[in-house]
Amino acid sequence: AQASGGNFLAGWKEVPKMERIGFPIVEAHPDGTLVITKHESLGGLVDERTVKEQLVYELGDPTEYITPDVVADFTSIHLRQEGPNRVKVFGIKGKPFTEFYKVSVSYFDGYTCIGQLTYAWPEALEKAQKADEIVRKRIEYLGLDFDEIHTEYLGYNACHGTTAQPIHDPNEVVFLIGVRGHNKKHLETFANEIVPLVLTGPPAVTGFGGGRPRVREVIAYWPALLRKEAVSPKVLTIDVI
Repeated sequence: AQASGGNFLAGWKEVPKMERIGFPIVEAHPDGTLVITKHESLGGLVDERTVKEQLVYELGDPTEYITPDVVADFTSIHLRQEGPNRVKVFGIKGKPFTEFYKVSVSYFDGYTCIGQLTYAWPEALEKAQKADEIVRKRIEYLGLDFDEIHTEYLGYNACHGTTAQPIHDPNEVVFLIGVRGHNKKHLETFANEIVPLVLTGPPAVTGFGGGRPRVREVIAYWPALLRKEAVSPKVLTIDVI
């Protein structure tokens, strides 16, 4: 629902009735123009800004946006507000479709486990960093083998990393550590190492009410190309009463 006001950065406070946000509706016309709108009974917002944000979402080369039907040139698109919650999209240019379909392949790629604890002021960040040090030393001591170990400090720099403005002595910091690997027993051992920190690690800790973190399978994603002549399209229609 991004084109109708969801995940809307430029004016999210202006979106009415977000608890009942509606999906966008596209009115497509034979001349290639479109009107983006939504059902009038539902919440949300459709204006040039919401449509623009949807257009640039996860966009690579704007001059060659590849779809199964056409290679669109997004730099040729024009927008015009036609009325409340109605945006006309016109002037769109493109090229013929390619000889391939994109195939999204999902496959098993091991296991992951994520644990977290919350440390309170004072020195919340230092406590969280000490907890990370302890867990990593325990991983080494126990001989656990992981493909990846990743730590974040939520409330400090988890979203913006090194570009974040320094925060001096925050009220609380969530210590989050995740591991990924193919030896399930090693991940189950790691899961047992988080909750004991409540009494063996830094003080002023909470956030352990969920108990031991769970080991989950990792379903990874692999994009590939498949020639269109290898695919036989079928259309199934269903009568809805």
